[in-house]
Amino acid sequence: MRCQLIKMSTNYKSLLDQARTTEMVVPQFSIQILLLVAVLLASMAMIGEVVGGYQFAFMEINSLSVYIPVVILENMTVFGDGVFLLVLVLLFSCRHIRFHWAVLFTSLLGVIVVNLLKDYFAMPRPPAVLDPETFNLLGRAYKARSFPSGHSLTAFLLASVCFCYTKNVFFKVVLITLAVLVGLSRVLIGVHWPMDVLVGGSLGIVLGVGGVMITAKWKFGLCAYVHLFMLSLMVIACIAVFVAGNDYTLALPLLYAAAGAALVQAVRDYILVK
Repeated sequence: MRCQLIKMSTNYKSLLDQARTTEMVVPQFSIQILLLVAVLLASMAMIGEVVGGYQFAFMEINSLSVYIPVVILENMTVFGDGVFLLVLVLLFSCRHIRFHWAVLFTSLLGVIVVNLLKDYFAMPRPPAVLDPETFNLLGRAYKARSFPSGHSLTAFLLASVCFCYTKNVFFKVVLITLAVLVGLSRVLIGVHWPMDVLVGGSLGIVLGVGGVMITAKWKFGLCAYVHLFMLSLMVIACIAVFVAGNDYTLALPLLYAAAGAALVQAVRDYILVK
């Protein structure tokens, strides 16, 4: 037992040292691409507001949901759930402490910004405004705090952080595509207006880029206390998936599989070290 504890301690110290000594070079081209996407989303929101008002294009997009299987819609939208995204970070980047610091910092920014804006604007969601018979609603009928979309902000925020950390062009495209699908899903299932999604996505990118640039220079999170806090949050997120479930029940198999695999990965990388 004592020998194993020494191995665990040595392994963890090695990971911390690697994170501290490895410099994060923020790729300027990636930053420019992301900011261009943010400007594009914000421009679409402004044009939509001018042309059709706050509720522009909702009916046109929402009506398309009848052509998409419910199981696909539910599995699309959970990729904007903050708990599930923490699970994915643990699963696919379990040992990357510097990346964990960037995710923690940007996530805290995102939580603060989105809740302040939701409380300030207090915009009603589609179920609070429209007749239930006139549009397609999937899942719980949320009625308040519509602007901006938290799922969209979270999806684009994490996609932006990952975008800056990966060099694989195909993976970069997949990340942005997934974030866009999350945003679309929020309108398709009837819980957000397109305006909420566009502004949320734009804000998510800006916060993600800003967070990456700050954490690349600020190494406060590359210490054991902060990282163990982040690691604990990710483990708690996995447990929460099994305990609390999710509103979108058809996505539960995906959530359970990812959470279980993430916990196994964490045990292998931090406890059962050789």
